[in-house]
Amino acid sequence: IVTLYPRGGGEQATGTLNDGTRNMSVTLKGVTYTGQFVRGQTFGFGIGQSFGATPTFGTGLMVGSNNQSSALLVSTDGKNVLRCELKVVAAIGGNGVCVDKDNVTYDMNIKAQ
Repeated sequence: IVTLYPRGGGEQATGTLNDGTRNMSVTLKGVTYTGQFVRGQTFGFGIGQSFGATPTFGTGLMVGSNNQSSALLVSTDGKNVLRCELKVVAAIGGNGVCVDKDNVTYDMNIKAQ
């Protein structure tokens, strides 16, 4: 279940997200927007080394990942779009941000059903 909360207050939007098919649908102010999100996974790995003035030596291992996705949702009449950036945390949900045609920003909350 997807819920959008306008940052300046106002009407909330609701919708659905299917992680398997990557389909997303949101109803905002009586208009339904649909589309697919694109997963932008990255993974990083690095090794850092430091040498001290005295005979010391240190090594650090850095591992990181990013599960950032984006979606361009189009209204059913094809006249408006909703641009979204989302971060899904496993299958339990996630969060994100959407911006509508009027540059109104919405905080997104994603909860597993």
